[in-house]
Amino acid sequence: MAITLGVIALVALLMLRVPVAISIAIIGIAAVSLDLGVKVFSVTAQVMVDGVNSFILIAAPFFMLAGEVMNRGGITRRIFRFANSLVGWMPGGLAHVNVVASMLFAGMTGSAISDAVGLGSMEIAAMREKGYDKELSAGITAASSIIGPIIPPSVPMVIYGALAGTSIGALFLAGVIPGLLMGLALMVAVVFYARKGKCPKEEPVSRAELFSSLWAALPSMMAPVIVVGGIYSGLFTPTEAAIVAVAYALILSVCYRELNLKELIGAVQRVVIATGALFFIVAATALIGWAVARSGVMIDAALWLSSEISSKSVLLLIIVILYLIIGLFMEPVAAMILVVPILLPAVKFVGIDLVHFGLVTVLSLCLGLLTPPVGLVLYAIAKIADLEIHLMIRAITPFLIALLAVLMLIVFVPDVALFLPRLLH
Repeated sequence: MAITLGVIALVALLMLRVPVAISIAIIGIAAVSLDLGVKVFSVTAQVMVDGVNSFILIAAPFFMLAGEVMNRGGITRRIFRFANSLVGWMPGGLAHVNVVASMLFAGMTGSAISDAVGLGSMEIAAMREKGYDKELSAGITAASSIIGPIIPPSVPMVIYGALAGTSIGALFLAGVIPGLLMGLALMVAVVFYARKGKCPKEEPVSRAELFSSLWAALPSMMAPVIVVGGIYSGLFTPTEAAIVAVAYALILSVCYRELNLKELIGAVQRVVIATGALFFIVAATALIGWAVARSGVMIDAALWLSSEISSKSVLLLIIVILYLIIGLFMEPVAAMILVVPILLPAVKFVGIDLVHFGLVTVLSLCLGLLTPPVGLVLYAIAKIADLEIHLMIRAITPFLIALLAVLMLIVFVPDVALFLPRLLH
């Protein structure tokens, strides 16, 4: 009953537009006070500090900073130019370019929002200039940005790894094949648009331009190789890899001479603000996790689920549906921090691989970025494209279906995600 009341209270606070972190903190403090009474404040402080006292969490702000530097250091434009040379000649040319650029950019930022904001304005402007439909331009731009948290490195996977005690390197590897499949699914959807005559025809670029753009973009595309390769070669930990990614981005930006001191300071300020909000959510959620753990409800839920559901795929499907509903109302990282600790005992009890579960978790919750009423990417792209929100929802729907198909494939065929981790980790 107490958990039900807590959920209702949390939903009510969110509907009243109370910030997510503060809403979670209020519920957490209330839960602890019901259990401990006057000791609430001393325990609250200790639990919240312990919640963020994790070395692995330091990787998240550094990956975010690497994305900010790359957005403003000339790297985005070079990636887009190479993607255009590579697939711009195909039917639906610039829409394919949009997807490929997002896949390449995902290997550097690990964030859907960074992809949407960093590449979005450039991609939509280029597509509109070539005569592409406004809805198609906005829809494919928003959908392709979801690849960002899947192809390594990934900020949400760092958070999940810290919550679940799972190898960050294995999680990064698990995202490679699903990320490529997501890009392929979106490109197949674009082909259907092209066959309906909704995409202008593009002229192929010369071989000289292809090699020139590849040469210009090659240093940028080495970032994910350095990050993932460094982790698996033992040169550095995932946290150190994030710092290396920032250093590499800064070196490239200095070489390109497209990042000044003012822009760098602004990037650091944005990351500090975002990190403060993120860590506040982590700390506040630790309170709820502590209270729920003391109540024993997680063990009861694990025992009930394991007795009622013996199939791993069926349990994962139920969890995915839960995630998709939660994603309608909560930002992915906040939802993950709140829900994953509650689900982990049941997942472990049934025997689901935690790397597989992590990938399903990240992808399911990130799809919430494309759905109202809290879809951050949905609203960001609608603003960039100057598109009304109901038209934006219509534009995203075909591509959302394609991404859901990939999610179902990952749920029922775990080897799609686990092949590379098992091979290399």
